[in-house]
Amino acid sequence: MIYNDLAANLPENWFPMDFSQKYQIFPLEPYTTEFDEIYQFIKGNYYKVIQGIFKLQNPCLHAKYTLKLHEYTTRGPFTVKKLFHDTDQVNVESIACYNFDWRLGRRFKYGPGVYFSDSPYLANKHSWKEQSHFRSMFVVDVLIQNVQTGGPDIFLPDIGFDTVKSLNGATYVKYFDNEYYPTYFVNYLEYNSR
Repeated sequence: MIYNDLAANLPENWFPMDFSQKYQIFPLEPYTTEFDEIYQFIKGNYYKVIQGIFKLQNPCLHAKYTLKLHEYTTRGPFTVKKLFHDTDQVNVESIACYNFDWRLGRRFKYGPGVYFSDSPYLANKHSWKEQSHFRSMFVVDVLIQNVQTGGPDIFLPDIGFDTVKSLNGATYVKYFDNEYYPTYFVNYLEYNSR
């Protein structure tokens, strides 16, 4: 029964999917409107080769995000920003299944949270680089309501705030689960790779 409720509330632009799987990843066909929109959104000088653009569909994660969105509506005005998160390609399956996990982060300038950027170039620049130049850039719907400007002593946002924004305004940090949903990702070879 719960799967019927989930299916009735999925985004209209989702592809038909097999609900026996927790999530599905769909490659977008080049030269389609959806592919072109995402490509225009993520293009920049941080990659050498784009290996594909993919749509992520996880009904359970999306339902949790939708519940959080409804909670936000009861608290007043808010926005949904499309932001970027860059990571190594080996992390795609974990993110597709469980969403972003701040406990797996390596850099915490503004405390233990999930870091997003309004620029794909900056998301790439500030992401942790391991051995691989094969990267994934996520396009993420992020709920933003009460924003606190970050500083050197911040660990968590003050009471009443849900987001910390960097001093230059390019980085957003979320501290609470389900306030973001990864909608697309792009696999690419990093520009400075050999």
